[in-house]
Amino acid sequence: MKNRFIFLFLVGMSSLIFAQNSARQTLNIDANWQFIQKDGVGFEKIKTPTTDWRNIDVPHDWSIEGEYRKDAPSGDRCGYLETGIGWYRKTITVPKAWKNKQVRIAFDGVFHNSTVWANGKKLGFRPYGWISFSYDLSEFVNQSETIVIAVKVDNKLQPTARWYTGCGIYAHTNLIITDKIHIPEAGVFIKTKGITDKSDISLDVEVKNNTVDAKVKLVTEIKDPAGRVVSTLSTDQVIKANQQVTISQKMVVKNPQIWDTETPNLYTAITKVTSNDKVLDVVETRFGIRDIKWVSKTGFWLNGKNVKLQGVCNHQDAGPLGAAVPDKILRFRVKQLKAMGCNAIRTAHNPQTPIFYDICDEEGMLVMDELYDGWRQKATNDYGAHYFDKWWKTDLVDWIKRDRNHPSVVVYSIGNETHGHVGKDLVELCHQTDPTRLVTSGGSYSRAMDITGTNGPSEYMGWIENMKLHNKAFVATENPHTWQVRGFYRSKTWYRDGKGQRVYQIDDLTKNEIFKVKAFDDAKKRNRKQIFNSSYDNATVRITARGGIEKLRDIPHYAGQFRWTGYDYIGEAGYVHGGWPFKAFMGGAIDLSNFEKDLYYLYQSQWTSKPMVHILPHWTHPTMPLGTEVPVVVYTNCDKVELFQDGKSLGQKSPGTKWEEMQVKWMVPWKPGVIKAVAYRNDKVVATQTYKSAGQPAKIALSIDGLPLAESGKDIVQVRVTTQDKDGTFYPYGENRTKFILSGPAKLKALGNGSPIDVESHFGVDNRNAFMGLTRAFVES
Repeated sequence: MKNRFIFLFLVGMSSLIFAQNSARQTLNIDANWQFIQKDGVGFEKIKTPTTDWRNIDVPHDWSIEGEYRKDAPSGDRCGYLETGIGWYRKTITVPKAWKNKQVRIAFDGVFHNSTVWANGKKLGFRPYGWISFSYDLSEFVNQSETIVIAVKVDNKLQPTARWYTGCGIYAHTNLIITDKIHIPEAGVFIKTKGITDKSDISLDVEVKNNTVDAKVKLVTEIKDPAGRVVSTLSTDQVIKANQQVTISQKMVVKNPQIWDTETPNLYTAITKVTSNDKVLDVVETRFGIRDIKWVSKTGFWLNGKNVKLQGVCNHQDAGPLGAAVPDKILRFRVKQLKAMGCNAIRTAHNPQTPIFYDICDEEGMLVMDELYDGWRQKATNDYGAHYFDKWWKTDLVDWIKRDRNHPSVVVYSIGNETHGHVGKDLVELCHQTDPTRLVTSGGSYSRAMDITGTNGPSEYMGWIENMKLHNKAFVATENPHTWQVRGFYRSKTWYRDGKGQRVYQIDDLTKNEIFKVKAFDDAKKRNRKQIFNSSYDNATVRITARGGIEKLRDIPHYAGQFRWTGYDYIGEAGYVHGGWPFKAFMGGAIDLSNFEKDLYYLYQSQWTSKPMVHILPHWTHPTMPLGTEVPVVVYTNCDKVELFQDGKSLGQKSPGTKWEEMQVKWMVPWKPGVIKAVAYRNDKVVATQTYKSAGQPAKIALSIDGLPLAESGKDIVQVRVTTQDKDGTFYPYGENRTKFILSGPAKLKALGNGSPIDVESHFGVDNRNAFMGLTRAFVES
């Protein structure tokens, strides 16, 4: 039975505020672009008619706005969504104050094969879709009162990756206005040494002179996290006309406040270029004071403490929002992972947008910063197939210079499952550009790597225990691979590749399958991959999530693991899941719409200390025969847990440290009613969870995940729509269709539900089916 419901939102007006500096202006220009999703002759020219173009703001991903189609050229790898060619245009009015200034337009990310023009003149081409770049507009500023920017994005040839990429200007855009004597982009490099009574701060500052010979003074102030000036230094330098120099400065910060995952203290270096007492340029660079070390036998060390990297791999997209992830949602996701107990993210398999690293700095999240999927072709029309040989040096240097001041970045990864002698050259260029960090790659066996990074083979039975270290630290760059669909359960174990010799034995929870789903069993007969995987920790390649957690904890040389993945993601739908109607990869601890799976709470029980308890499965089984023995599993980080059925205690149990004991289990005869888990520490109740059997769906409840809408300005909010019975109990199988009606200055940005097989459009619609009782609305003011 499907019901239709309506809800109303009232939201405030939005406004944009740009902060400016008198010597340097950085103006956000995300608003008021024009866009058309087709190719055309003369679209780059100043007087191109644009009556059929639509007005949009960037970040923008036109691919996620489209429809899922089984015959889409993007195919199962890129999620069956539209690709093609799109054009963007924006007219910039030039104020008199910009005349004779240095003006650049900066793009944080455009996917991909982007060509940019200004007033009809080509500025340049960048093929790589996951790199930031900029172009000089100074000549146009001096010639015209307006500048027409045109951007062609060509993502026609498919597939262009092995997962969903998005299409378009998916990240922020800015204008940067400086004096002709200025610090170029990414022109400040800060290195720190020492974390006790003092820290030595070294700065290498590039200064560019696009005018006559000049004598300049470089003045740097360092402010502590509270904004107090704690160190100052000035350096004089003569710079010849049309030259660029690097000025080195050495400073000291006494009694430094350390950056780590729990106290992510950030300092700010304010670097000023002056001449004849006139301030020409000012650059503010945030950095953290912290010490990292990689040791072959003991792993990763942060500020003198041996820290296990409890990590996940993440792609760029955020489900219904595509690749153009709003900053607020990106921060929510980083905080959500932190709450799970995660302390590290691998940017698989490409750099993320600049704001991501800012957020990780602020939230205390460690980052394995990854540049490429492959150095050669991995998908038919990817970067490796067409552009790697010509562009890799440029892209690598731009990437490292952009990210090297972030304390969150603790290691670079230059590829994923790669081969070839070029690996040595990549590592050398990394070291030249940033000598402070070591280099690895995911699943590459190149001896040139500073750190051994291994994907799937690290899951083989006994592999990590018996590996040869070769005096290098080791990280499992993809481990473990497990799958779950939120709210779906099977009591029998499932292996992706069957039971091979090196697969860990995972016992079935019951002798016969107790969760009977005809559609599931019919699909399994047609294609063993085309199924939903169980939310018990029993669907995997070789090892359970629990097994992976145990090995990370107990093996000294095992520095860290990055599970595949933190979030479900669009694309790569054929390899494990058999393709259409599967559109996504469901290996995450969190689904496409930011709803946590049971797996999330398993990690929380092992990686966090705040008291928690979580029961699975839910307790609504309307087609299950009464008396069926149901394996009720409880995750907790407490001393012991007691399970109650309809108020009667079924006994207390304590979780153990071995993987088989990390979950406590009862076999409970099924009957409608209430089950409750009570967790104890020192014999005191510290956490509880209760499930009540639900009746038929009858209504919905609305709530917000994360922060609500801001009172003013452009903002976004995540609305959770929960299916309930008449008494307000969550109905876990809900598939009701909800209709959304908004009143006021707001719009439905996107709709989703976390389903890996729902192929309805996310944009331009006002209704959505629930999936396993939940629906998600992203509402934008």
